[in-house]
Amino acid sequence: MPEPARPSQQEYWNSKVGEEWASHADRMDRMLQPMTAPTFELLALQPGESVLDIGCGAGATSLAAARQVGPGGRVVGVDLSRQLLARARERAEASAANVEFLEAEVGLTPIAGAPFDGAFSRFGVMFFNEPAAAFAQIREAMAPDGRLVFICWRSFEENVWSHAPLTALTPLLKTPVSPPDPDAPGPFAFADNSRVNRILGAAGWRDIAIAPWNGDVLVGGGGDAHEAAEFLLRIGPCARAIADQKLDVPAARRTLAEFLAERQLPDGVALPAACWIVSARA
Repeated sequence: MPEPARPSQQEYWNSKVGEEWASHADRMDRMLQPMTAPTFELLALQPGESVLDIGCGAGATSLAAARQVGPGGRVVGVDLSRQLLARARERAEASAANVEFLEAEVGLTPIAGAPFDGAFSRFGVMFFNEPAAAFAQIREAMAPDGRLVFICWRSFEENVWSHAPLTALTPLLKTPVSPPDPDAPGPFAFADNSRVNRILGAAGWRDIAIAPWNGDVLVGGGGDAHEAAEFLLRIGPCARAIADQKLDVPAARRTLAEFLAERQLPDGVALPAACWIVSARA
């Protein structure tokens, strides 16, 4: 079976995928909190600073940045997905936060609101079509000595929360799932830390530091095995395999729930995750 044609990032994040991520934003935020907290600590935002949130999604990190910089600061969140940005704006309105959300693709569209004291991204920068050019554009938007901090996934194999449920679906697959192209935009595009270092260096960043983060995450942000299975049916590699290969959804649901039930803890289904926390100076 030939590999299905892949949509552009713009098309992908404005499809049903964007709708699913927006509807599951609260669960995703809870799931990613363990690695978000130390990344924010490294960025060390100060009151009154201006911040760029790259790939801001449903806005949780932008709102967190706004709380840290206070009313005298400013936060600009940028994302491709109209559905996620709509959710971000709803959240900002509810909290009366000083945040502006923009629909744009970094690297192709000029960044409004420069200069920034800090730039942040939680799992957004791996989707750049031309990463060196995008990071060069971000650097140009920074104030002198501006700080960049982002978090990205390490390899697919190291992220058990992602690959183990997909492996559990193997008996249902019509054809093996191709491994991700390490040089193509996607969640695991920055798995190779030496590649990340080369890209940032080529874009003019200095004082580059890349540190590993390892820990467990609650699949879907908590809940029992059935709730975690429902989350994986809609978000991540399992959801993509089910859609691409038109798998039987009830069978996939049962298979995932059985697999996850074996790993159920009181707070939810916990599986290991592996990331890089990256920092640099403009």
